[in-house]
Amino acid sequence: MNAHTPVPSNLDAEDLVAPAPPVYAGEALLVTWGHTAKSGMTVTFSLKDVHDLGVHPFKGMAWGPGGQRLRVAVVQAKAGETGAAPRPVYDGEAMLMRWADDCALGMMVRVLIDKGPDGTRGSHPFDGLHAGSKDGLILTLAVWAIADDERVLDPRFMPRRRPFHTLNATQQAQIVCRDARFTAWLRTNLQSLLDEPDLRFGLDILSGYDLASEVVRRYCGVASRSELKSDTAAGERARGRFRRLLRGYDEAVFGPAAVR
Repeated sequence: MNAHTPVPSNLDAEDLVAPAPPVYAGEALLVTWGHTAKSGMTVTFSLKDVHDLGVHPFKGMAWGPGGQRLRVAVVQAKAGETGAAPRPVYDGEAMLMRWADDCALGMMVRVLIDKGPDGTRGSHPFDGLHAGSKDGLILTLAVWAIADDERVLDPRFMPRRRPFHTLNATQQAQIVCRDARFTAWLRTNLQSLLDEPDLRFGLDILSGYDLASEVVRRYCGVASRSELKSDTAAGERARGRFRRLLRGYDEAVFGPAAVR
């Protein structure tokens, strides 16, 4: 690890003696940060030191609610002060909410910042820092994966999920239909998604997984989600509609930079 890489102050002594390598350590562009009652404190980075990385460093890690726990250290170089010690921006826990290899942002990552005693204690640490997809502030970012028992995990040996984008459409539909936020988004946007009253008939008595599954079937024009993987013209049309549905959900919940 380079000398300039920040190290979280709350790493245990034994972790510092023989530290597991970070998931990522290097420069990162501050794309956006936010603080809402619904989403909590979030921050999105575009990873800049990825020239030697064959794959996204967070690829396969659990993300979203219940995503991989992280320890995050971020520092900012002091402008105009050569050799000056960098200013700490954030040193605490976070949760992985999203990762993507985006054509505009490159390898991006979004995390949910811990508002408790291991995090911010109330105020957003990135408040006042300039964010932008092209001209955002360049910060130094270091991220470690941690287990529920606070152990620092070695990312080289962590079990990884199969990336969502490598699953077929039927498998993807089964996953998102179990996501409570996806179901809530479908219900909120039911009239615009299924604009004909006949398509909405009977949905008011459904909830949860059953509602999401039925809305997906009706929106995609299939009798069963298994038809989404059919190698036919009808199957391809259904997959196109499913991709459009996912894109609408991702942009509404995670923002326009979100991709699967």
